[in-house]
Amino acid sequence: MASVSSNNEKPTQKWFLNDNLGSESVESAKIVVGIPTYNEEIAIGSVVTEAQRYADEVVVADDGSTDNTVQIARNVGATVIEHEENKGKGSAIRTLMQYTTDVNGVDSLVVLDGDGQHLPEDIPKVVEPVLTEECDISIGSRYVETDETETPLHRRFGQRVLDYLTMGSSGENLSDTQSGFRAFSPEAVSRLNLRTDGMGVESEMISEATDRELDIDEVPIDVRYEEVDGQTFNPFVHGLNVAAFVTKLIRDRHPLLFFGVPALVLLGVGGGLLLHTAFLYQTTAAFHQWRALISGFLVLTGVVSLFSALVLSQVRNMVAHIE
Repeated sequence: MASVSSNNEKPTQKWFLNDNLGSESVESAKIVVGIPTYNEEIAIGSVVTEAQRYADEVVVADDGSTDNTVQIARNVGATVIEHEENKGKGSAIRTLMQYTTDVNGVDSLVVLDGDGQHLPEDIPKVVEPVLTEECDISIGSRYVETDETETPLHRRFGQRVLDYLTMGSSGENLSDTQSGFRAFSPEAVSRLNLRTDGMGVESEMISEATDRELDIDEVPIDVRYEEVDGQTFNPFVHGLNVAAFVTKLIRDRHPLLFFGVPALVLLGVGGGLLLHTAFLYQTTAAFHQWRALISGFLVLTGVVSLFSALVLSQVRNMVAHIE
């Protein structure tokens, strides 16, 4: 269950675009900024206040915070949707998308994090490609222009691993698949079928967008790590959870790749070991029992994996045709 509350006070300064962004139709667009939060009381007030300068409405989807996040967001004029318990970022983003579909005339939903890492002043830059119909999803990337950012080295390494895994599940070659700063067209909001409740939602969005033939673009943004409260969850645990989820995406969306490649490796290694065992028996008359057992096990496992890859790939294709 989720409850919705709003403050009747409207921001004194209405959303605007930079002068160089063009047409009157773009300038009159209706923008909703959505912020998924969990225990973000330190930064949420300033993030909402700044975001109000660029939005017709700022909506905070609070995912069961136990601090003062809800009260602060409501006091500065945000519409607040509360989850009774913590479910995960994916659940909060689905709530924001559902809210947007219930509001008439929204031209774009912009989602950014509530910890102060993203700069609301970049909202016009991120939303512009969606409003001008250049793409359905615009991702604010920290690395699209350069790989040199303030991102700590260990985080950047983990992000690159997740980028490659996401590319494996979606086929999209993006520079910053884990960025939470994104703008969505109404079509993207209505067509994305997000299922995960957890932190893998960014990767799932990209895979879903590819399946739905939605266009994705990246625009450069700035981020800040200094004086930011930081992630609610341990970055290492967060990375492992996302990697596990994306691996499942690859398994479900590309079973021929996921099971077929290991099958070929197992068949190659097992077959080679079996031939070598037979060669040793012929030349030395010595039968290496363990070599034969290991090679047989590898070949059998490879055959089962290859059979699974073919069957699951066929099932996946049948389901895709049904959808």
